[in-house]
Amino acid sequence: MLRTLQNHFIPPCLAMAALLFFITLSGCSPDYPERVLPSKKISQIQTPVEPPAPIKTVKPIPLADPEIAASPEVLRVGISRNEPPFIFKKDTNIEGFEGDLARQFGKFSGKTVHFVKVADGKATEALEKGHIDIIMPGRKIPRVKDDQVTFTDPYLRAGQILLVRTRDINLFSTGIYSLEGSGFTFGVIEGSSGDLFLTKTIHGVILLRFKTVEAAVEALKGKDIDLFLHDAPTICHYAALDKSAGLTPILNLVTEEYLGWEMRKEDEELRQQANLFIQQSKVDGRLQKTIKQWIPNL
Repeated sequence: MLRTLQNHFIPPCLAMAALLFFITLSGCSPDYPERVLPSKKISQIQTPVEPPAPIKTVKPIPLADPEIAASPEVLRVGISRNEPPFIFKKDTNIEGFEGDLARQFGKFSGKTVHFVKVADGKATEALEKGHIDIIMPGRKIPRVKDDQVTFTDPYLRAGQILLVRTRDINLFSTGIYSLEGSGFTFGVIEGSSGDLFLTKTIHGVILLRFKTVEAAVEALKGKDIDLFLHDAPTICHYAALDKSAGLTPILNLVTEEYLGWEMRKEDEELRQQANLFIQQSKVDGRLQKTIKQWIPNL
């Protein structure tokens, strides 16, 4: 009887005890935070990366504008910027004494003249690559010959002269070399022949460099500089342009330069035509008349 009770009672009790034991263990386990599944994908909640800004392409400046095909009947005159009184654009017309000379030379040689705008500082490159036939205004004829380009005979004797306030002319009439160590302030165009001359030759003065002639002339009027050194035709032009400004050129040449037109070395026929035009224009007085029309003081 006792064995029968043991067989029926003890196993269920053992099972119940085991169940209580495991329930107790589960109640003593450490607390772990509940995992919350993200409502969005990780790629959706990351800060979006902005695409790189598009690279701006700079349109290259053409060597010649307009681009005109070479022709024996056409004279393509390259001009890089306004340089009064040499050559400049007024409204839609090209003016200046070299503008007039270009048209006279075109008529003399039987060619149609086209003025072609070339990038500043790229005139010789445009010439060498065949975009233009001749460069105006004239340039200082170099003493050392170039293998690629050549120059006409000189059509103008020029050089650097001083522009001063009229009431100060007696201060500077003894010549530029007497001003060495004076402490006067000279205005020059940056990188010009005047800038180079003063930097190498005259010491003990102050240099103010300008980008444009107009800015230097205004500085002279406003007493920011005492003298302005630049090429003679330009100085004479601005002195005559505004007589009420009280500015006077000192006509003694500080440096001596001879101007000629630049062209390709292989264009010898064109060079000979230009030289013949210059020679005849000097003889019949047309050259001097054209220059005086634009530069009365020269």
